[in-house]
Amino acid sequence: MNRRFTNLKIGKKMVLGFGMLLIAFAIIGTLSLRNLRVVGGHTVDLFEGPYQLTNEAMAIRRGITSVDQNIAYALVQKDISNFEAPINEYFNDLYERIEKIKNNPEADIDLAKKLETSVGNFKQEYEKIKGVINNGNTKTINKLIVDEKSDYFLAYMDVAENAGTLYDNEIEKGILFKENVTKKVRKVWAICVVMSTCTIIGAIVIGIYITRKIRQPIEELEIAANKMSLGDFDIEIDYESEDELGSLSNSMISMSNTIKAMIGDVVNVLQEIASGNFDVEPKVEYIGVFNSIEKSLEHITNELSDTMSQINVASDQVQSASDQVASGAQMLSQGTTEQAGSIEELSATIAEISNQVKETAKNAQEANVLYTDAGREVKDGNEKMKNMIVAMDEISSTSNEIGRIIKTIDDIAFQTNILALNAAVEAARAGEAGKGFAVVADEVRNLAEKSAEAAKNTSTLIENSINAVENGTSIVDNTSQSLQRILDKTNKVVSLLDRIAKGSEEESDAINQVTLGLEQISAVVQTNSATSEESAAASEELSGQAQILKSLIDDFNLKNKSDDTVLDFNI
Repeated sequence: MNRRFTNLKIGKKMVLGFGMLLIAFAIIGTLSLRNLRVVGGHTVDLFEGPYQLTNEAMAIRRGITSVDQNIAYALVQKDISNFEAPINEYFNDLYERIEKIKNNPEADIDLAKKLETSVGNFKQEYEKIKGVINNGNTKTINKLIVDEKSDYFLAYMDVAENAGTLYDNEIEKGILFKENVTKKVRKVWAICVVMSTCTIIGAIVIGIYITRKIRQPIEELEIAANKMSLGDFDIEIDYESEDELGSLSNSMISMSNTIKAMIGDVVNVLQEIASGNFDVEPKVEYIGVFNSIEKSLEHITNELSDTMSQINVASDQVQSASDQVASGAQMLSQGTTEQAGSIEELSATIAEISNQVKETAKNAQEANVLYTDAGREVKDGNEKMKNMIVAMDEISSTSNEIGRIIKTIDDIAFQTNILALNAAVEAARAGEAGKGFAVVADEVRNLAEKSAEAAKNTSTLIENSINAVENGTSIVDNTSQSLQRILDKTNKVVSLLDRIAKGSEEESDAINQVTLGLEQISAVVQTNSATSEESAAASEELSGQAQILKSLIDDFNLKNKSDDTVLDFNI
């Protein structure tokens, strides 16, 4: 699994890592929204259940109290006609409220029916005493209404007790409901805290892991690039992967090996030339701008070989001519002196050629130092660095998108807080009956505040991740600048190659001087042909020098050795 992750492209590594974080945040957000909906549903259940039923119970008690008050007013006035209409309205309201209680799925149906029966009994007692009130018989009134043992009083108390029982039962339900909701809220909060903590730890671990996976190869590449800039091409890069950095590592190793091979071949060719072997060929392929080095080396060896071949032929002909003029040594003494001067000039020219060869070897050594600072794949490396910067920009964009999601979660928490405040206001209006609802609203508001705080902490973590990506971009820029310096050193190598070419031209001029000296020797031999007796001793010396020159030339291993080149000496 680790190997497969290492072989992924850098962009895919970043997308995979931050994608996992995005999924985790989405799960937390979904869980938070779901639990908020659950808490909201419980709140609605509380309102439609115990809260509504307690309100109805209190309204029933107020209703029977109002009926009793109107009957008392009627007793005072000894006329109930003015109070019948409001009393009937109160009874109608009582029956409507009992019907609502019976239709509420949370209500105790048996208790509701019992309450309905007690209200019916109370109404029957009211119907019985209407006529008594109009007659104004005090004893009868006290017996039917005021007496605590009267049917009217007992019916009234029965309604009040049933309504009170309903109220007390629903209050107990509300308390139990509040405890259950509180437990659920605490459980949800614990789950959110655990998941948020795990997500934060996961984000840190993923960030560190991905950073190490990117930083390690970049540090190795930087060390290798610095060594190459100092002329050390014995680099080691242990990083192996199929991503951009792995490709860059392979390219840099290949570049180092290629340049080392070409430098070694140039050194070998120059050493062979310095030792007198001109029949030498490059053994490696010179590619790109380095192809001009191969052509220059071939040109040097060809020109030197041709020059030495002509000198070899000339030495043979000089020896032959000296033998021919032996009989006229007397006449050639003066010519022999001039011939000796020409040979000295020839020796000087050959020495100059030798100096040029040494200079060429020296330039090649300088080229060797500059070659260590060059690489044909530097440009490709710069392009890959640019691709890496683009991938890091995509990471930054993904982190910004996550930040917007966190902002959405924060807005949801804010809206939930507003809803909780509204619920608390409604609970305050409900008075004593809304205390349980107020506690639930307070818990909802606390949960919203904690969700907002978690979203804020997560947003801070994402900002830190973006800063880490920007630091990675800075490291990549520094590496790109190092590669650019390597490219500049390569341009200096090209300049040195121009110096080698100029040296070759100077060697060609020296060869021309050798040819001119040989022509002077031929002219002297022709001039002194009549005076051979005078130049006998000089001719013998010339023959000996020619043999020495030939032995020296024979020490050189020339290209395409042949005896076809002949210098014409007219004697």
